[in-house]
Amino acid sequence: MNVLAVVAHPDDELLGCGATLRRLANEGHDVYSVVLCSQADARHSRPELERLQQVAGESSRMVGIKDTLNYDFPNIRFNTVPHLEMVKAVEDAIVRFRPEWIFAHHPGDLNVDHRVAYEATMSAVRLPQRMSRGLDPSLIRKVFLFEVLSSTDWAMPIDTPFRPNAFFDVRATFEDKMAALEAFEGALKPYPHSRSAENVRHLAHVRGAQIGIELAEAFSLVHDVYLQPQPRGA
Repeated sequence: MNVLAVVAHPDDELLGCGATLRRLANEGHDVYSVVLCSQADARHSRPELERLQQVAGESSRMVGIKDTLNYDFPNIRFNTVPHLEMVKAVEDAIVRFRPEWIFAHHPGDLNVDHRVAYEATMSAVRLPQRMSRGLDPSLIRKVFLFEVLSSTDWAMPIDTPFRPNAFFDVRATFEDKMAALEAFEGALKPYPHSRSAENVRHLAHVRGAQIGIELAEAFSLVHDVYLQPQPRGA
């Protein structure tokens, strides 16, 4: 199975679904990502661009990502980009990587880039059903929306809340996620910041407790297509 993480910025996939991606890679699935703003040039603590590209590549490989498609849409200004332009960027990633599962941002995030990335992703998900570009109409089976600390949890109460309905046991891969975040310079903040190492771990404990295990990552499953296997000879 091919798996694609569609993220606004480098490190979003580590925070949102890093341990789950590592688990899927360990299970033999091919994991890919598309980063819509690979330069992240609005960040105060961002390394120099060359160093950013290096640590982003190293960290993504640590969670099992085989290949990444990078774009340079303007940081914290996705809302100024024509919608179709960003949709086509995500569609190009779908054509290139042929994912059956997609992981994407949640629409209620405080970060405007995350919200726009969600909208573009959900439009692009319908590309196979439009019978476009030689894709199987039933290619994309599942779409999971992830939470990002200091964005999903910082959303205003009038926004769409994150309500997880799918959980992955990440007890075997959570330390890979933490190692990748530690390796990504500037990704983690000092405690008690929401995006501190301590709170990344706290969240995983809370999500695990919701399903009766030690550590989990939680998602909102918003697209789930089950296809009945065809009998032999059909």
